[in-house]
Amino acid sequence: MGLYETSYIEIVRICLDSLSRIRKGKRMDFKLTVPFAEELTKEAGWIQLDRYLYFIARFHLQIEQQQMRDFAVGDVLRTFRTTSHSETEVVKVFEEEVTTVDLRETTRSAALSKDLSQKVTATIAGGAKSPFYEVSANLGSSLEQIIRSSLSESIRSSATLSRREKKSFTVRQTIKQGVPDLQVAVAGYRKYRRDVYLHYIDYLFVEYKSTAFGLRKKKRNLPRPVGAAHVNLLPIHLPLFRLLYWNLESESSLLYTETEYQNLTKVAHPDRVTFEELQEPIKLAMPAREEPPSLYTLSNIAFPLRWVDRKGPWTREELEQIEMNEAEGSAWWYQYGPGRKK
Repeated sequence: MGLYETSYIEIVRICLDSLSRIRKGKRMDFKLTVPFAEELTKEAGWIQLDRYLYFIARFHLQIEQQQMRDFAVGDVLRTFRTTSHSETEVVKVFEEEVTTVDLRETTRSAALSKDLSQKVTATIAGGAKSPFYEVSANLGSSLEQIIRSSLSESIRSSATLSRREKKSFTVRQTIKQGVPDLQVAVAGYRKYRRDVYLHYIDYLFVEYKSTAFGLRKKKRNLPRPVGAAHVNLLPIHLPLFRLLYWNLESESSLLYTETEYQNLTKVAHPDRVTFEELQEPIKLAMPAREEPPSLYTLSNIAFPLRWVDRKGPWTREELEQIEMNEAEGSAWWYQYGPGRKK
């Protein structure tokens, strides 16, 4: 198994647990990166600035989740009846296909719209100059203003993204004998709140360049780390938004009489979230390097060392011919290429 293949498997493992949890009573803190790491393992997930230059800026989100007191029920899942002569012990496990909020995709969509991504890209790419592609530390303030001005519109236009999935429900309850009403099994929903903050932005340029006496263009990740520290981190510390949603608690399936069910508080739209403005400030310590997987690691998976080895709707021979045509008149051309004197 090659290095890139091994790294990709590790990325998938990290992504499956990408919302790392730190429990604090009924509150949990999450970390989420946008774009997602798995998207950046492919060249298509990066922004191509020109033929030999690629770029990505990534949001590092800090998410604080709080369980609220609100509890409500959803649609009827199953019905049961008892007999007039004995109690009925209901022990039932069953599966139902339900629509749930895709919190990961909904958060991504609200945090980094296409328009905001283009503005952030233009600001960082415009402030980073070749050959080192480092930016001023003051750029974080400019980015904060851009994000603030785009945030309200982003939240207003954000839609809840949902998905269909199968859930297992368990009902355990004794129905007393002679109960005339129909018994209905319903799923319980608990309301949650998520406060989403932008901790920092990291960015990376991937450039293919040949040396003065070389033909083949090779990859460089820029800016380069300084020792163990990554210099491509821009602190932001900005509250983005709060979202409220109903979480399906499949293990809390309950049995009610039909009459009781009619009087219960019901969830009208369990597959929707509500966005609110978030004002509470946040201040987190900046890491010396971004949480794994770093953009340096992801770029090494997405891009091969040599430009001609990139995969796409072209052949290696076609890319080799482009490099040969561009090398005409260069130092390599006269030292090693067709222009060399016999």
